[in-house]
Formats: sequence, C-alpha cells, structure tokens
Amino acid sequence: MKSFKEISGITRFAFCEYNLKCFVGVAVGYLLYKAFPEQSGQLLWLLLSILLSITHDNSSKVAYDRMKGNIVGSLVGLFAYFLHNPPNLLTICVGVAATITICSFLKLIDVFRTALVAFVIVVLYEEAHSSWEGAVYRMGSVVVGCFIGLVINFVFQRLAIAIYPAISMPAAEQGKHDGGE
Repeated sequence: MKSFKEISGITRFAFCEYNLKCFVGVAVGYLLYKAFPEQSGQLLWLLLSILLSITHDNSSKVAYDRMKGNIVGSLVGLFAYFLHNPPNLLTICVGVAATITICSFLKLIDVFRTALVAFVIVVLYEEAHSSWEGAVYRMGSVVVGCFIGLVINFVFQRLAIAIYPAISMPAAEQGKHDGGE
C-alpha cells in the first residue's frame, strides 16, 4: 500500500498544517469581510489573496511574488485607464506590452502572469465600474491579503519548528542539529 506522501506528494503533517492555515486565513478574511460590509468588493480580493499566498511549505516567495505582480499590473492598468477610457484593443495591447516590459526590466520574470492578470482585471473591471480608485483599492487589498498570508505562513512555520522540529525541518537540515554529519 502506498504511503500518504507517495499519493499526495506531501506528508500528513504538511497536509493537516496547510488545511489549518487555510482555515485561519479564511476566518481572518471572512471576519474582515463581515466587519466592513461597505468594502466587501475590495475585501473579496483580500480573501482571495490570503488563500493564494498561503503555501503548504511555509514559503514566503509566493506571497512576495503575488504582491509585486499585482502592484506592477495594477499600476499599468491604472495608467491604461487614464490613457484611454473605455479601453480598446490597442490600449489593452499597449498595457500587456508595458506590463511584460516593466516586469522584465525589474527582473520579475516569475510574476509575468500575475501582473498580466492584475492588469486585465483592473482595466476591464474598472472600465465596467467607471472608477480609477478601484484599481488603487484592489492593489491595496491584494497587498494586505498577501501580507496576512505571509504572517500566517510565518507563525505556522515557527509553531511547527517549536512543536515538531524533526517533522518540520527539511531532511538536509535534520543531521546538522543532532550532532550528525
């Protein structure tokens, strides 16, 4: 019979920890969503960003990359909004090229897709709502959501190391702390 790790690709501990982190993230996002109903549209982005930045391995790279990509894409979307409103095919193509170019110059190759999605959402969503402020609010909501996800990853990483040092530590690190090697 195959082990849980062979079937899923992660340990039972990582699986349970990831579920718990997502539950905490949903609880935080949902409580904010309910506490500020007038901001529910923006807090939806916050909740999505929390879940997208929580990782099974407590890596903070995903959250940082998501923040960077959303900032670039949202700013280019905001620029495109002012360039031509409502957007047309040329405006969107210029925005796509600008987003890719900015990400390339900033050496943010890993965030191309995130930035492009943010750009398209800002340009088309804001066009439908006729508000440039929405782009700024969305960018802020995503950054705050990613920050909350980072905090959750960090707290769980510290708890895992404190409670289960042998389980939560990568195999390469385990021998270094017990006098081995």
